[in-house]
This record gives sequence, structure tokens and C-alpha cells, in this order.
Amino acid sequence: MKKGRKKALFTKRELSGYIFLLPVILGAIFIFIPAIANSLIYSFNSVTVEFSGIEKTFLGWQNYVDAFMVDTEFRLILATATKGIVLDTVVIILFSFFISNVLNQQFKGRGLARMIFFMPVILTTGIVAKMEGANALYSTMEIATDSSGSAFGQMGLRGFFHLESAMAGMGLPAFATNLVMGVVGNIQNIVNSSGVQIIIFISALQAINPSIFEASKMEGATKWEEFWKITFPLLLPNVLVCVVYTIIDTFTNPVYGVVDYIQSQAFNSGKMGYAAALSWIYFLIVLVFLAISSTIISRRITYID
Repeated sequence: MKKGRKKALFTKRELSGYIFLLPVILGAIFIFIPAIANSLIYSFNSVTVEFSGIEKTFLGWQNYVDAFMVDTEFRLILATATKGIVLDTVVIILFSFFISNVLNQQFKGRGLARMIFFMPVILTTGIVAKMEGANALYSTMEIATDSSGSAFGQMGLRGFFHLESAMAGMGLPAFATNLVMGVVGNIQNIVNSSGVQIIIFISALQAINPSIFEASKMEGATKWEEFWKITFPLLLPNVLVCVVYTIIDTFTNPVYGVVDYIQSQAFNSGKMGYAAALSWIYFLIVLVFLAISSTIISRRITYID
């Protein structure tokens, strides 16, 4: 009898879960999947919008060939964006991991500090971001600091501290200097993109059983050994979640220019089919990055029951 009741309870919970997921399932079936299918079909055609409807002329793989063999601007934007996205993904994960460990410590004003680090997530989404972009004072400050909008441009803090000159004077290779300057120049975007990851890492840190650390102290483990032997291995599943989220978030970020270029091809140039092909190329690159990163991290994850 008890076994039957337990099974009925699990069935009821599963049914409740499907009910909550029903809007997402229906949206995927009737909106998302048909849109993806149409996009794939458009990528093999020349698409024109007429008053009578959408006209398609089959081109085969021509749109994909043009993307790599003819469109030099797309290749340049894609290569620059891919390099920047890989670097920013690594920096965002390291930054959010470090900040979450700091914010997990006991100190006065910890709640305020957490709010400050998550505030950029709110300020860069939705209507707040549009208000910020339309703010005349904000636009004036952007121009005054740097033509690219970075507060660390040649006219901003980077030029003031002469960081690039200092690094060159230290004898560092040009690659390392350019790498550091790229991160510094994009620090605003990195901080804005780290809020969700910080919350995930803090939640994971607080979920670790304190008795594990107590046992390690009794065994004479140092803080450094606790981090690498306990904290880091237990956080690897969350690292995987944050990496996947960060890759998707950075690839869809308009700051890298690929999304804007695809939209300009579709709506400004009227090349709907070609824009669809560019979208699928970009999508496949995202899948490759997700597959590589997930495979590398998943092999090192150890789950504790």
C-alpha cells in the first residue's frame, strides 16, 4: 500500500512538472521548431519578400560558399569575434569564480557587495539598457572616454596609467600585452556578463557540507589544499553550467558585431537567405565550442551521492 502511494505521489509530481513546462513545450512545437526549419530552408535559397508572399529561389550551398569565399567582411568579423569570445569566456569564468569565493566569506556589508556585483545584470537588460543608451549624459561620457565606449580607452583610464607602455617596458611579448589590453579594454562587458555566474558559484559554495571542511582541518589540511582537493572538485558541475551559459551569452552578445552584421544583411541588404546561412554558420560554431568545453569539463567531474 505504501509503495502504491509513493508511486502515485511521484506520478503526481511528474504531472505537475509537465504542466509547468506545457507553455514551453507548446511554444517549441508551434513557434520555435517551425522557425528553425524555415531558417534552414531559407539558407539554401535566395529569398525575396513580395506583396504576394515570400519568394524562394533554390541556390544549394551557394550562400555558404559565398560566406567563406566571397564575403571577406564576414570572415574578418567572425574571426575577430571568435577570438574575443573565447578570451572573454575564460576571463568571465575566472572573474566570477574569484568574486564568488570572496563574496562567500563572512564580512560586514556582504549583502551590499553582492548586490553591487549583480546590479550590472539588471542595468544591461531590457528597458533599463535602452534608457541608458538614450541618456545624453551617458553618451557624452562614452565619447569622452573612448570612441568604442570603453572606460579604459586611450582617452580614459588606460591612457592615464599608461598600462600598455608599462607592460612593453617590462619586456613582455606583444602577444601577452595585446591579450591583457584586450581584457582591460573589455572590462565593462566582462563585469556586466558575470552576475549570473557569480550567483551560481555562491549557491554552489553554500551547498557544500561544512563537515567536509571540519574533517579536513582535523587532518591538517591547509586552505590551499582545501580549495584544490574539496572546493574546486565539488564546484566542477557548476563550472560546466557556467561555461555553457557564458558561451551562449557571449555568442549572442551584440558587442562582437556578428549578430548586427547578420541583421544588416537580412533587413538592410534584403538578403534573407544569405543572412539565414550566416546564422547557421554562427550556430554551428557555437555548438562546436559547447561540445569541446563540455567534453573537457565533464571528464573531470566527480559527483558525490
